[in-house]
Amino acid sequence: MKRFPFLLISLILLCNLGCNNSKSDTTDDTEMEDSIMGDSLINDDNTGSLEFWTADTIIKINPRLVRLMDSLYQYTRHELPLNDVRNNRKWMQGFRNQLCNYYRETRRPDSISDFAMADSIIAEAYSLWNFDKDESTMGMIISNDIERTRLIFEQFNEYEKLNSICESEEQREILLSEFTEWLEVENLFYKIFANCVDLYFWGGSISGIIKTSAALRILNVHIDLYKNEYAIISNSVNQCEDNGTFLRPAQNLLISCCKQALDEWYNPVNANSLRYCQLYTETKSLLNELDMHVDAWCKSRQVWGNAVCTDWLRPEYARHTSEVLIKLANIISSVQ
Repeated sequence: MKRFPFLLISLILLCNLGCNNSKSDTTDDTEMEDSIMGDSLINDDNTGSLEFWTADTIIKINPRLVRLMDSLYQYTRHELPLNDVRNNRKWMQGFRNQLCNYYRETRRPDSISDFAMADSIIAEAYSLWNFDKDESTMGMIISNDIERTRLIFEQFNEYEKLNSICESEEQREILLSEFTEWLEVENLFYKIFANCVDLYFWGGSISGIIKTSAALRILNVHIDLYKNEYAIISNSVNQCEDNGTFLRPAQNLLISCCKQALDEWYNPVNANSLRYCQLYTETKSLLNELDMHVDAWCKSRQVWGNAVCTDWLRPEYARHTSEVLIKLANIISSVQ
């Protein structure tokens, strides 16, 4: 039986996806793994743990995997927004090592990469939580939030895959700059989307489902980009599906759609509410920030493309960038 006290709904909805700028460095894997697993599910008040939000039937199937995923769940809520990219990468590396250890202990020995082992266990976790779905409003919000946890790791894992095939330190620094700029865009865009949802539904319970569902779509947009580019750079495929356009029109489309969403979802009936007006003003300010960071991300993408592409591939990389912007424009256009 699931336990969903409404006192904690607000915590579930705080999907702060952002990270701050920093440079990469190395980590002590053993020390990091100890910090990951040390406190999972050991405190008396476990209302903030993944176990608390997980059906008993799922816990009984694989309690060890639930505990392993709990460390990721708690990190993404409490530590990820406070740390820079460098420290988040360190932590994710330690967590990846834990996933690999779990893989080796529960599978037949094989020669696949650590990234593939981690992907396999993350996919197993996804399947595990599908055994007992709760289709209530609260159940769907929590399901989305747990899935968001998985996708946050997957995004870092895809980044590290690309980083592993960079041919020089210069390429790695360029990729880090691109990833850091993207996290700014991701965070700002989600805040704008969530604010538009709140402005439109203002107090409606449906807003939680819409916001947490959008968080998954936003993460998947960039995960798919990295997967495609890893396949191209590693020569796994000659080319990927290309649904992009020229870059500048795609940038303009995204910002225009965000501005129109704010105009359309604003309801003058609620104008007497001070908090409502503050939210509207805050969102307008976020739009200005988004425009600036989208431009910075596009420029970092161009530098990345120049660093890793042959001449004939550069236009395709630009279209990959524009495709991401078009997908975000589609997301903000579907608040309802």
